[in-house]
Amino acid sequence: MNAEVTGLPDRAPRANGLAGAMRMLAPRWPAIAIATAAIVIYTFASLARPLVIQYALDEGVGTGGDGGSGEKLAWAGGVFFALLLLVYVFQGLSTFLVNRIGQDFLRELRIRLFSHYQRMSLAFFGRENAGRLVARMTSDVATVNDVLNNGFLMVVQSTLTLAGATIILFVLSWQLSLATAIILPPLVIATVIFRVYSERAYGSVRERIADVMIHMQESFSGLRVVQAFAREQRNMERFGAINEKNFWANVNTVRISALFFPFVEWLSAVGIGIILYFGGRLVAGDAVTIGTVTAFVFYLEFIFQPIQNLSQVFDMVQSAGAALNKIFGILAVEPDVPEAVAPVALAAPLAGRIALDDVTFGYNPERPVLRNITTTIEPGQHIVLVGPTGAGKSTLAKLMTRFYDPVQGRVTIDGYDLRTLANSDLRRSVTMVPQEGFLFTGTIRENILFGRPDASPEAVEGACRTLGIDGFVESLPHGYETMVSFRGSRLSAGEKQLVSIARAFLADPPVLILDEATSSLDPATEEQVEEALRKLLKGRTSVVIAHRLSTAEHADRVLVVDDGAIVEDGNHRELLARGGYYSALYRQWTSGRAARSA
Repeated sequence: MNAEVTGLPDRAPRANGLAGAMRMLAPRWPAIAIATAAIVIYTFASLARPLVIQYALDEGVGTGGDGGSGEKLAWAGGVFFALLLLVYVFQGLSTFLVNRIGQDFLRELRIRLFSHYQRMSLAFFGRENAGRLVARMTSDVATVNDVLNNGFLMVVQSTLTLAGATIILFVLSWQLSLATAIILPPLVIATVIFRVYSERAYGSVRERIADVMIHMQESFSGLRVVQAFAREQRNMERFGAINEKNFWANVNTVRISALFFPFVEWLSAVGIGIILYFGGRLVAGDAVTIGTVTAFVFYLEFIFQPIQNLSQVFDMVQSAGAALNKIFGILAVEPDVPEAVAPVALAAPLAGRIALDDVTFGYNPERPVLRNITTTIEPGQHIVLVGPTGAGKSTLAKLMTRFYDPVQGRVTIDGYDLRTLANSDLRRSVTMVPQEGFLFTGTIRENILFGRPDASPEAVEGACRTLGIDGFVESLPHGYETMVSFRGSRLSAGEKQLVSIARAFLADPPVLILDEATSSLDPATEEQVEEALRKLLKGRTSVVIAHRLSTAEHADRVLVVDDGAIVEDGNHRELLARGGYYSALYRQWTSGRAARSA
């Protein structure tokens, strides 16, 4: 279940998203300055148009239509169209520049997020919901995109328009300005109330959207399980409940907007009525001109429209601020397995000697999974880890690959503490082949090249020939160029595992960790995979997590893990002769296998 559905808090630390965004935007200040200048020019050109209309009415029409007034009308018309051209050119320029800056910022933000995810350890992905992490990259970034592409331009333009129109109104007629100011208190009160309620409403919308995305991601990833247990209807009911909450959260924002924006339009109409009434009285008393009253009507729109725009932008900014806080909160999370600050240079080639010195580890430090493990694996040794489920076998393997760091003690390769090595050097030296072969979208060749991208086509094909799987690859519709869909769904489990083995073989690491690669295969496929594995493991240090004890029969050493400790150490024959834990385990396994065969 996701944190939002269960009420659990976000684990990402609180972060000031605005401060982080400003730091990222700082290098772009020249382009921002040019865009701002363009906004200023077209805003002032827009503000000047009612003044030209006032001049045309008062000087061109109001003087009786003689020759002089005709020239003034022509001059006013020319100036008006020149202002329109300025608005067209500089509004277009500012729109382009603002969007260009915004897209550049978002490109960098996406790269930072993706790079950060790449650096995170398995513990991070164990804590965080995958749907939530995807939401940071998609819906949250899209929300920021709205503000950068539309919000910045609207805020600057609306603020300048509101300030400029207010000043011009008082210059034209302070009496009409004071009369019009009657509508400002209800407008300000309504705007404040709208901001308070809309902030809550849009915050709720963001939470509900995340819930929808998380449920969809979980449902699609686990669709086989859903269908296997005929849980489609229950899944639909759960999604319906989540979607219903999302629906009402959005309806609430619409309800708030439906109350606020028509009220602002109504106030605007009231303002025009006030201007016409008091303006008519002032015109009759020769206190103002008809052109001034007409300009007032136009400028009233310049007052109300920016207020509406700023109210809309406020929602957008609030939503983007929450999104930025979440994004930079994720970016503020430090890796549980940090890269070495000054990594030690590895002396190649490595022999592959793995040692664990008094290692204690727990996913929760207060509840150790492994306790005081001390053992050494000599170069070239084939080690098998056996023991009951939950004994700590997989955890031990993850420490050897430095997917986690021990709480106490250290893990070394050829005497180098794994924490002092660059992650890239470590991954080239210690490679894990998981129980299920994971393939990426792309060709078979690209998947084999994943561990060594610079390898030649001949090297790829040579690796497959050495492993004896070239026949399988060439039997595919397009051989090495056969496209693989998401997670290799077009291939069988055995075929995916063969490609994974070829990938590891081409990478040629001195140490291999295997979560037994044949446990879920049929006998015929298992034999083919085991033959490839024997060739893969030859001459390397290898640690295999065994689910079938037949794997342990040919190992150099068997480490028996139970309750977070290595309780027995020796080869298959030695451990059987001792009659201890391994012997009992082996008898239980062989009797179970015999029963299944019968």
